[in-house]
Amino acid sequence: MPNAVRIIRDIPYGQARIGYAGGAGPMQTITLAMDAYLPDPAPAQPAPALLLAFGGAFHRGSKENDAFPTAGSYGPNTAMAEYCQRFAAEGIACFSVNYRLAPQDPDPGSTPVLTNRGAVSLSRIAVVREIMGLPPTTQDAMADVVEAAIDDVTAAARALHARAAEFGIDPTRLVLGGWSAGGRCAFYAAYAERVPCVGVLALSGSMGVEDIAAYLPPGQPHPPTLLLVAEGDLPAMREAAGPMMAALRETGCDAHQVTVLGRDHWYAAEANTDAGMTVQQVMRDALRRWVGV
Repeated sequence: MPNAVRIIRDIPYGQARIGYAGGAGPMQTITLAMDAYLPDPAPAQPAPALLLAFGGAFHRGSKENDAFPTAGSYGPNTAMAEYCQRFAAEGIACFSVNYRLAPQDPDPGSTPVLTNRGAVSLSRIAVVREIMGLPPTTQDAMADVVEAAIDDVTAAARALHARAAEFGIDPTRLVLGGWSAGGRCAFYAAYAERVPCVGVLALSGSMGVEDIAAYLPPGQPHPPTLLLVAEGDLPAMREAAGPMMAALRETGCDAHQVTVLGRDHWYAAEANTDAGMTVQQVMRDALRRWVGV
């Protein structure tokens, strides 16, 4: 029988600056927050944990909702918050995290991880900026935004390690994940920032091949990856998936790709895959293997 779920909203996990203006400022400090979805009653033993970061081309979406009903051709995608609700009901402590977005002009911080700032794709970003009434941007400006988002998701994951007892979680069974931009952040938090985790669960998220070479030394243990990519996904995602997975496998990482059948970038949890399971079932199967629940 599914557990009830206790939701704790707006848990502060850090502070960060916005209003960067290329370093000229003036900048404002804001509080970063996440929502917890906890099995209720709490398990007798510390629960495994899943942190999910939302998608939206680093421009829109939130920890509460990143479903976009009018974006895809097959109805809305399933929000990361909804996955948190569903998996928490199965005994996994879940956390939906907010991070700074492009319209806030975030400070990129002093710990860059992108080895090739010019590799940031603007194809979908240009579409979203037009939808939002924003002027065109540059790869360099977007690289700053991506760096800030990675910093924030990394900070949230480290906060879960530091506050594990508070949330009743087992930090040795932490999985990082997300959709689209959020999946990208999860990859970099795990592999570039080296947040301790037991797996990366990415829904149409990517990491640059050059960054995999920079941060994942061959022959060393690396968290496994499950990547879902839709048949009709964004062209940049479809092009990146094969080389990225090959690069991960060359390091010795257990990297597995599943295709979402007959869908585009905005796929629901109930969409079918080439693994003979729905998206949610594929995710759940990976979680069962990685955290034992």
